[in-house]
Amino acid sequence: MTKEPQNNSASVPVKKWIRIAEWGLIALLSIQFAVRTLPSAWHTLNTDFPNYYLTARLAREHDDTSRVYEWIWLQRQKDHRQIDQRIVGMVPITPFSTLMVYPLTSLSPLTAKHYWLIANIGLLFATLALIRKLTSLQWSRITLVCALSIPLRVNFQYGQYYVLLLFLLTLSCWLYLKEKRFLAGVGVGIASALKVFPVIYLLYFLRKRDLKAFLGGICGGILCACLSVYVFGWELHRTYLFQVLPAALRGEGLDPYNLKAASISTLLHRLFIYEPQLNLHPAVNAPWLFAIAHPFLQMTLVASALLLCVPAGKTSFERIRLEWAAIIFVSLALSTSASSYLLTLLILPACLVLAALQNKLPYWVSGIFILLIFAAGTLDVLQSGAEGWRVLLSVPRLYALFLCCIVVFTLIIRNDSLGLVRPGVLGWTTFLAAIMCFQIVSGLRHQQNLYAEYKWRLPANRNVYMASSPVTQNDSALFVAMMFDGYHSAIQSHDSFQFSSPSPKDILGVSAAKDEQWQEVVAAESTVESSNAERKGIPRAAFPVASADGRWIAFLREDRGRARVWVRDLAHLADPDRAVTPIEQNVMEMTFTRNGGMIFSATSGGPPHLLMVNEAGKAASLTVEAARYPAISPDGHWLAYSHLEGGNWRLWLRDLNDGHGYRLTNAACNNISPSWTADSKELIYASDCGRALWFTALCKRRLSPEGHNFVGE
Repeated sequence: MTKEPQNNSASVPVKKWIRIAEWGLIALLSIQFAVRTLPSAWHTLNTDFPNYYLTARLAREHDDTSRVYEWIWLQRQKDHRQIDQRIVGMVPITPFSTLMVYPLTSLSPLTAKHYWLIANIGLLFATLALIRKLTSLQWSRITLVCALSIPLRVNFQYGQYYVLLLFLLTLSCWLYLKEKRFLAGVGVGIASALKVFPVIYLLYFLRKRDLKAFLGGICGGILCACLSVYVFGWELHRTYLFQVLPAALRGEGLDPYNLKAASISTLLHRLFIYEPQLNLHPAVNAPWLFAIAHPFLQMTLVASALLLCVPAGKTSFERIRLEWAAIIFVSLALSTSASSYLLTLLILPACLVLAALQNKLPYWVSGIFILLIFAAGTLDVLQSGAEGWRVLLSVPRLYALFLCCIVVFTLIIRNDSLGLVRPGVLGWTTFLAAIMCFQIVSGLRHQQNLYAEYKWRLPANRNVYMASSPVTQNDSALFVAMMFDGYHSAIQSHDSFQFSSPSPKDILGVSAAKDEQWQEVVAAESTVESSNAERKGIPRAAFPVASADGRWIAFLREDRGRARVWVRDLAHLADPDRAVTPIEQNVMEMTFTRNGGMIFSATSGGPPHLLMVNEAGKAASLTVEAARYPAISPDGHWLAYSHLEGGNWRLWLRDLNDGHGYRLTNAACNNISPSWTADSKELIYASDCGRALWFTALCKRRLSPEGHNFVGE
């Protein structure tokens, strides 16, 4: 690298009134932060801090954490620990990121957040000091960029970890300029374990032909991965790598049609993919356009940033700062979950660009750029309900990020006036084009049969984010409904819906037999309650399952995240409840056989599998691996279950007479929780096809008399 040029800020004098205006604005914004944002953050728990805290606390208490990514399971753990947050969820957060609050989990949630906020304030000041060393900008300019950051305030409000991520990337940039390249790479590796997108810096290091930094990034990432696996175990990471991460990269970790995310993936989902509940009127119903356009736009941004780079030995400090800024701008622009607090990271690239602008262009140019950064962090969706091509006008924040990318690309190109050349462009172009083609082919393959599942959908209520755990009773479907204020029990009859009354208690499980209904009511402990007022509730009981004849009720009892099946004989209430599954098996779901036995899914440390236990309590494996959600038809002929294939849960049928299995679904999505109708000819199940991961809607299929395939009614 060439030596860093001396700062000549005095050569372009800043008028005194501008300095006064800057400090005045900083003072007003700081007072607002101290009076409004910080007290609100101090006194309340908001998403996402409870998610980090709860997951880390489960690990600290040595609970089984393999099911952390399951919405209902994690909600149950939250309720049992009386954490004041209506809905919690870990998708698409990395397991390692929760370890940042691990040292605080011995404290109460709100006290832990207090310490977290104090630590974040310290990290913020440390970050600003590093930026000052990186750029030699005036303190007023750096502080103004920080004070104008609305995402920073949201980060503090929610207790997010983006100040930590900002610090790590700033520290890595400073170390890189100090030619401590291995340590800089380690910092990037740790940042990538917190949030996936900094992994683009590994490509940047390769483009710079900087193997020290690249190896540092690999070592940092491996170190974080090993620590995370040691704390949480492999099964949770298997779920993340093969189910959560692929969905997150497609923009389907959370609602892919919610324009408030203001991401490329959300915009393209709204334009090109029809969904019966969430996107009734796309501009063009052509999912293949999404499969092509999404990788193309993402790779265009990545390629623009990487191809403008030059090897490390031929670049100035200013050029490297611009390249680091370009990578961050591009990362934010292509993020599939670009929530507002993510844009806290704009502080670093904004200051790096301002350092390049000072002394070269008039002050008003810097002022316009600061306004652009402010717009990128502040602009919200204009019309969240926009349809068709009008969706293009609803995401100004995304376009502001695009403009930021164009600005930094322009500055890098202007820097080429020094006579620098960019070797290796052809090879890198070929490499990046190959990656893009692979993504397109993978996307098209993923879509095969995916949207054909829509024809089985039952009518959905728009207020229900997720419909899960369905059971049938007469002509109705009972299910658990996730809504904005928590989890409710719901009944769907034809096109009408009935929900349980609002309550501070969640309903996380339902069952039915004959004219009786059961539900799991959750507070400090789970209680299974019956619609029959004469029956007493069953304490410390979760996930009720009633036998078809209504004689038995089965439920789960957990100990440190591991569950066993217990059964109560409703015909002999004086008899004590009895455990029917081995203690070494961690049970997830179960179903009764006709003779009073049970088939259940469980894990003893590896992938879940199906087992059968008879009336005598003897358990035997059904030799069905990677399987869950068993449901025996009332006539005892069929076993429906879900089998994990290629990271997706697909429905299967097993003939209990001859043992033959038949796959019912082929789409690359999750079809889970099957339940039979009374005539044993129809299945109701939960499907996330075309939706966010595990944000399921209800579907219904009928078994054809002519064969083993399901056909529409």
